[in-house]
Amino acid sequence: MRKLALAGLATIGIATSALAIEPGNWESTSRMVDIEVPADMPPQVADMMRQMLGGEGMTNRSCVTQEDLDNAPERLFAESDGECEYTEFDMSAGTMRGVARCNSDAGTMTMTMDGTYADTTYEGTMRMQGDMGMGPTTMVFDVAGTRLGDC
Repeated sequence: MRKLALAGLATIGIATSALAIEPGNWESTSRMVDIEVPADMPPQVADMMRQMLGGEGMTNRSCVTQEDLDNAPERLFAESDGECEYTEFDMSAGTMRGVARCNSDAGTMTMTMDGTYADTTYEGTMRMQGDMGMGPTTMVFDVAGTRLGDC
């Protein structure tokens, strides 16, 4: 699940570049702000996930090249080992929306991303819903990215 969350985070960071994002070294941060797990699941499971994915969150750095910016956003899921594929993507006038379906051995999740972007920053919300082997689960992340400079 952490791998899919990181893939979603990377997706937002690079996908927003298609229209205005500058190539360079980007730092992306994702912090879980909410989780809903099946009622029959021990509360310790949700608490463990909150501790692992909440707090300071997860940070990822990646070099985004002009070639990355020129390609379709679907290419971004290469970091998820092909587990995710866009079913919807739109980015215009400083706003973005993407919907992806992620399949893994553990199960299937639908990832929805909504946010805003500029040439050197982005922020938004990523919502992951599905069953990754523990029943219907929803996780909500605040995401943000900043261009740090050249690669």
